[in-house]
Amino acid sequence: MLKVVSTILLLCSVAKSAELAGFASGREFAATPLEGTVVMTCEGFNGTGQAVYTCRDVVLDPQSYDTFIGPVDARASQVELRAEHEDGSTRVKMAGYNGKVGKSVSTFNLWVSTLFQKPLLMAGTNKLSYTIYNGSGESYQEYARGNFIVTVKRNSLRRCPTTQYNSTDVTDCNSQYSICQRYFEQYNNCQ
Repeated sequence: MLKVVSTILLLCSVAKSAELAGFASGREFAATPLEGTVVMTCEGFNGTGQAVYTCRDVVLDPQSYDTFIGPVDARASQVELRAEHEDGSTRVKMAGYNGKVGKSVSTFNLWVSTLFQKPLLMAGTNKLSYTIYNGSGESYQEYARGNFIVTVKRNSLRRCPTTQYNSTDVTDCNSQYSICQRYFEQYNNCQ
């Protein structure tokens, strides 16, 4: 009888934690394309130059990195997130987990894609499953699992005003990526 009651309580707590599981910012995000023009003039000891850059990016609102919120279980020390995208592709990420407060120790990369990192989410519906563990290496003990949906809708284009930058280093006229990053930061992602 005690075993039956324990099982029922465990299932109820897992069901309740599945309702609450997700990211600190919520389960709905927006992918917003950005665009703008930068005129770059470079004059210095290493030469002169000029470049006109059309800067483009797609940012995730409200944020590109977020903390996973899940069940509270003081024994838990790891969380694994598995995202299945609309196109059938999947992405798996793992992080430390503070079971006492029920959240990941670090943030997950939800959107930023570079040579060395890939995002967890894609535009559209993302079916996420989480597994909470304790242990490391080959000895993991599972404590909880569940699923939740994260939606990334597409927003309309936001444009930043055209701007001009001057530099005393001619290499800045050959560095579109860093100039565009500076530009979007200066204009707070065209807001």
